[in-house]
Amino acid sequence: MLLSLCLLFAMLPTAALAADPLPMISIPSGSVWKGSVFGDLGGTPNSTNFGVTEKSGGSVTLMAKGGKGKIKTSSPSSEGLAYYYQEVSPQDNFELKAKATVDVWTSATDAQQSFGIMLRNDILDNLSQSGYSGEYLAAGAIDNRLQVFYKNSITDAVAKNMFSDVTAPSGGQSYDISIQKSGSVYKLTVNGETQVLPQQITSSFNYVGLFVARNTTVTFTDVSFHKDNRAPSSIAVDASAFKKSYFVGDSLDLSGLKVTAAFQDLHEELLAAGDYIVDGFSSKTAGDHSLTIYYNGQSAAVPGTIHVAPRVVTALDVQYMPAKTDYYPGDHLDTQGMIVQAQYNGGGDWATLGSNEYTLSLPPTDASYSVTTATYTLTTPGVTTVTVRSTVTTDTYTSFDVNVNNAELTTLEITHAPNKTSYFVGDTFDQAGLVVTARYSNGASVKLLRSEYNVELTDGGLATPGAKSLTVKSYKKPSLVSAPVTITVATPAVTHVAVTTYPTTTFAVNQEIDLTGMKVSAVYDNKTKAELAASEYDVDTTAYNKSQPGTYYVVITPHNTALPAVQLPVTVKAAYVPEWKSIRFGQSTSDANNKIEVLSDTSVRLTALEGGGKVTGDHDGISFYYVELDPTKDNFTLSANIKVTAFAKDQYDGQESFGIMARDAIGTAGDSSIFASNIAAVGGYSGGTTKPIGTQLFIRTGVDAPNAGSAGVQSKMLSSVRPTTSNTYPAANYKLTLTKTNSGFTGSLNGSEPVKFYAPDIMSVQGTDTMYVGFYTARLATIEVSDIDLKVSAAATDAPIEMPPADPTAPVFRFTSLTRTSNPIYNLTMNANVAGKVTIKQGASVLGSELAMTAGTTLTVPTTVTANTYTNFSAVFVPDDAQYLTSYDKIVQNHTVTMKTFAVGGDIYAAWNGTSDGDGTAEHPLDLDTAIDYVAAGQKILLLDGRYERSTKLDIKKGNDGAAGAYKYLVAAPGAKPILDFAKKSEGVVLSGSYWHVKGIDVTRSASNTKGFTIGGSNNIVEGSRFYANGDTGLQISRTDESAPRAEWPSNNLILNCESFDNVDPSNNNADGFAAKLTAGTGNIFRGDISHNNIDDGWDLYTKAGTGAIGAVLIEDSIAYNNGVLTDGTVGAGDKNGFKLGGEGIHVPHMIRNSIAFGNGAYGFSSNSNPGVRVEATNIGFNNAKGNLNLTSYTGITLDFALDGFLSYQKNYTAKDNYPASLNSATNYMWNGTKSVNKLGQQLSDANFASLTPVLPYERDASGAIVKGHFLRYIPTVV
Repeated sequence: MLLSLCLLFAMLPTAALAADPLPMISIPSGSVWKGSVFGDLGGTPNSTNFGVTEKSGGSVTLMAKGGKGKIKTSSPSSEGLAYYYQEVSPQDNFELKAKATVDVWTSATDAQQSFGIMLRNDILDNLSQSGYSGEYLAAGAIDNRLQVFYKNSITDAVAKNMFSDVTAPSGGQSYDISIQKSGSVYKLTVNGETQVLPQQITSSFNYVGLFVARNTTVTFTDVSFHKDNRAPSSIAVDASAFKKSYFVGDSLDLSGLKVTAAFQDLHEELLAAGDYIVDGFSSKTAGDHSLTIYYNGQSAAVPGTIHVAPRVVTALDVQYMPAKTDYYPGDHLDTQGMIVQAQYNGGGDWATLGSNEYTLSLPPTDASYSVTTATYTLTTPGVTTVTVRSTVTTDTYTSFDVNVNNAELTTLEITHAPNKTSYFVGDTFDQAGLVVTARYSNGASVKLLRSEYNVELTDGGLATPGAKSLTVKSYKKPSLVSAPVTITVATPAVTHVAVTTYPTTTFAVNQEIDLTGMKVSAVYDNKTKAELAASEYDVDTTAYNKSQPGTYYVVITPHNTALPAVQLPVTVKAAYVPEWKSIRFGQSTSDANNKIEVLSDTSVRLTALEGGGKVTGDHDGISFYYVELDPTKDNFTLSANIKVTAFAKDQYDGQESFGIMARDAIGTAGDSSIFASNIAAVGGYSGGTTKPIGTQLFIRTGVDAPNAGSAGVQSKMLSSVRPTTSNTYPAANYKLTLTKTNSGFTGSLNGSEPVKFYAPDIMSVQGTDTMYVGFYTARLATIEVSDIDLKVSAAATDAPIEMPPADPTAPVFRFTSLTRTSNPIYNLTMNANVAGKVTIKQGASVLGSELAMTAGTTLTVPTTVTANTYTNFSAVFVPDDAQYLTSYDKIVQNHTVTMKTFAVGGDIYAAWNGTSDGDGTAEHPLDLDTAIDYVAAGQKILLLDGRYERSTKLDIKKGNDGAAGAYKYLVAAPGAKPILDFAKKSEGVVLSGSYWHVKGIDVTRSASNTKGFTIGGSNNIVEGSRFYANGDTGLQISRTDESAPRAEWPSNNLILNCESFDNVDPSNNNADGFAAKLTAGTGNIFRGDISHNNIDDGWDLYTKAGTGAIGAVLIEDSIAYNNGVLTDGTVGAGDKNGFKLGGEGIHVPHMIRNSIAFGNGAYGFSSNSNPGVRVEATNIGFNNAKGNLNLTSYTGITLDFALDGFLSYQKNYTAKDNYPASLNSATNYMWNGTKSVNKLGQQLSDANFASLTPVLPYERDASGAIVKGHFLRYIPTVV
């Protein structure tokens, strides 16, 4: 009752309270990092001027503003900084790396602004101390340069050494910065430029971290810190294969250098290149150098001398001709698209030059051009030679020819008038739709770009009224003027007055009217507005009756009697007394995990324990504390203070959420069925494991039924700080506000500038009578809500709908076809996000001229490429003028296709240490990526033995296809067991091609939340391979092109005799062994596969309402066991089923037969709400914890299961099988909690199985088929 009264009084106007700031230091508990703001700060530090904010995904933002803090390097020096750090021992050896992106850099003259990486001997604990200084070493920005700077004692001057090739700091710049300590030697690097300090540093450092000082904000990403405290007794250097000859500008190549560390226990280790520090190398100038290797207190000289020779350009080549080589007199020379390459010192690879590394010139005796400010204007018909000359070696040049047609520009024609031809004085001319064509004496017509002509308006243009003539001129022939187009310009006239800023328009009975904040403006016929002073109009409120509910009109009469009065409607209504309700509904919710409690202090606690519901792109399962409002009659503002006591695991799974939500529909109380609705919400949210988590406003649209999909979720970040107990109410201010207006929804945090979505009608899609507004939690979120403030206003008298501003589209054009191929028959493909026309050249030949392109569709041009060399293509794309774009300039793209073949008629060998220079023989194998790109249809890649450790995915691209009867093969060489090890650094294998046969390969250690092997192509076979210890599902069939339509979903793939185990994602609830889910097509088969000890399910055939039913999958002769727990005993937090055969109540007739599920943490065989599963032909479930069989779906869904020959038996559990009684039969033996019995009453016993003890791991026969042995071999009862 007290809560309701509080809400009633909340309808009355109240003064806004100042928002408490978020904490100055915001670092999640459990982080290995700490934060402090200290030193010569210029006053007590607070969150207005300083911030250290650790974000999800390994990033941190450091802020210092308001002139606070400094790194003062002049005498007497001092430091005041925000520091994000870890403690270290002076004896530690380590490396700290980060990418620093400058968000704010306020001055190019303030020498005390600074950021970077810093080592320090001491710090203070969030304390201001004038003149504070200490010993430090830093790499970063100081004196508006990127430098190394350090101080060995408090009294020393600061030493500085500039990084000469690094761009000066400014907003938007990014820098890769690192400091490596090895013994007493330090290596400091910024953007690849390195300085080594072997003797200069005498200080001992206790802290290592990132910092900012004074009027700068920097976000550090990819933060990496590791220690290497190996203590060698000596190091030895083998330089016999080390490259010792270089040219000026070359980078040091350590690939042939072997550095071995010896240790006290007499063992030796070969060091990686990143373990040690190399000093003495510089290629800025020519000369000889001696190198020294330093490693953790030991040093050794590199035998021999390093020679750096002068760099001489000995050859130039125009790799890509300019897109335009055909001209008319008056055209400017246009080199857009031209790529120039150079070869140095007589050989080696060709390098692409920057535009400052060459010059262009035309013959000085040629009178066929003129030059104005370095722009060549071609004036005389014929062939003109353009010389390209090196700026490094001016004697080296090449050339190309351009043609100037023998034709005169005769007419400039406006072939399409601008879309807008009526203006008001003072408007800005809108060129959209204007098309200008140049016509030549040879009959040619050329559409001009906007940059090639000028628009002229007569008689003062848009500055004066009247009919104006619009003409165009071009620099191509300045004397030529187009025929005019008439533009009318009118003087704006006031048509009426209007309320342009609405005051409060809804009042409680007996509340005095208050129009504070109202603004009235004169409105002109050009739709501009001019605010009127209060003295320019009268306000009549006499019609307002505060004692009687109704709509009343405030009359606003302008003093200008030529203008009519305007009425402002206001509403008087009975004080709204909310009736708060509680409900939990939706997928994954349960009474055990989802709770709502109204607490004694009038606050409300909402709980969703781990796995308790979800917020997805299509639907929700939530704990919900809400009121009911009318979506067509009511607008609202709901705000409250929120205390977050739990929100998401450190490695979140992307479906957790909490906050304030409005919905157009809710589910049935206690029902865990899928339930979708349109929503608007503000609160904690990520939307996916790879998306940032924080406080966001988000909406879901496009839901027209509770079991339907959606148009997706849109979100806008309010704060990228993850909400925790320490940074939400009452430890810090954390007030959420969600507002519905006639224009849509706004959200804000702590009274900040609100963000907005224009979505006015989403609350009345599934019903026009009720919208549901309140507080929610999902998946893993517990919050306490207090100080609830709900204001409800009458939509009819609120500010009218505001149309969203139009946003221009930035044109994008790209080639999408392969860049490497073994097939001379080639399809050149490209697409654009806007409409336009493209001209394509292959070398100098035109493949297609002004081909029409539709936005979002692929254009394919069949051609051929030259065998065993490269073929260059170029495209000039010109967007259509009628679109609203950020630019109408032409886009020039180049595309090189290299065609190669290896071991023609034979097999290609690839090895972990193979190279692109190999010939594909066993003696000179290729690297794997080269082999993948160039294998021919019908040819085999034989992988030699070894561990192929990678930092990038293995990408078998779309279009890299074999053919029916001529597969491309990726198989283990005879006797080899190749292992593709992604080292937790990248996604695994991505097979987007079709007609591939992969056999005998291990795939392991893909990065967190990435799959080991993804099949996005069709008609592939993956055989005899293993997938283990990956960062998500071991092998999954789903589209790899997010734009692929259903017809292109991966189909007809066979996974044969494979094994998947120990796959685990960071949240411990998503990684399956095998999956065909979400966007899998038809005809996919799993045969003879084993999936065990995965953190989630053995198989997952999940279907989402948003994307619709996947194709039916066949699983046969397969085994799922011990899923839900890893082989090391780690227990998962996921579903833990053996075979999970559906999702979201969608009917897909998946077939499973002759398969076994045992020892799984949940069900052996689960329909997972799919009502159409077929479980046929002797499937066996044994000792699965929640039951051997669960064939169920949601309430109201027609069941269409088929079950035949199923054997369910338990020894360790009593959980009953769940299935429709109609499936009982003589062939199905079902576990009823105490026994396994068929419809005839016949009962199974231990004697019906040859063995109930598994012998693991399973063996396979010579063909790869599973040898099942005696375990669970069925012995029918003889009757």
